[in-house]
Amino acid sequence: MSTSVTETPTPAVSTASTPPPVPAPPSVPALPPSAGILRTAEILLRNPSAVLAQVQAGGPELRELPLRLTVCALAGFGIFGFLLGFTRSPLTGLTAAPKLMLVGLGSLAVCLPALHVYGRLLGARISALQAVCEALVALATTGLTLLGLAPVWLAFANTVNHPPTGYFHIMLGSLAFMGVAALRGIWVLMKALRAQSRTVIHLLAWTALYGMVGIQMAWVVRPFVGNPGSASVVIRPLESSAFDAAATLWRSNVDTFTGDWRPRSSDSDTQGESW
Repeated sequence: MSTSVTETPTPAVSTASTPPPVPAPPSVPALPPSAGILRTAEILLRNPSAVLAQVQAGGPELRELPLRLTVCALAGFGIFGFLLGFTRSPLTGLTAAPKLMLVGLGSLAVCLPALHVYGRLLGARISALQAVCEALVALATTGLTLLGLAPVWLAFANTVNHPPTGYFHIMLGSLAFMGVAALRGIWVLMKALRAQSRTVIHLLAWTALYGMVGIQMAWVVRPFVGNPGSASVVIRPLESSAFDAAATLWRSNVDTFTGDWRPRSSDSDTQGESW
């Protein structure tokens, strides 16, 4: 008796190698509704666009964000302001800290309605609270950048703060440091708006307005350091304008490098340069 064996066909095995799975991109750090001030500052330093994305998304937790952003901004402005005044004396530092905090937050309060109006005219579909949060993200980023630049500022001030011309270098350097920090805050906001396909024309106009208001407000509440040739005061009397003083400060710095600088004899001349 013969037995027939039926062979079962073996399925063909593909020799083509299966591509490995593509790893998922790292998740963007989210800002929990109950996040503290330190957690908010950490995310602002690591990825401020994540905070702005959550501002754009909205939600009830948005009401707690302005206070945390304000504290982050004031901390940076206050510490840097203290270091500005500390180049002359600890007492000057204690008076300069709240002044710089007032300049940063006060200028924002004055210019914030213009930011919201400009945005609405150009089609931005955001609420007033969202506009406040976006502006505060830029301000908090500026403050935290100043905080990060504090060690560099101390090294710079220790290098150039030598009489009789060190004061002019200190003041010009302070404007440069604060300008770099402000540009970073604006850049963070512009980058996030472009990622959301939103127009940034109104932001450029508002930045120019904020800069002019901030400079003039800083001139009103000066001095932050104080000219060593003038008496120490808490608030200087108002004379000329911030832009006239900035031009005088620039000329004084140029004179120190060319060797043409001479001490001013009258107190009115020193007042015109005292920031």
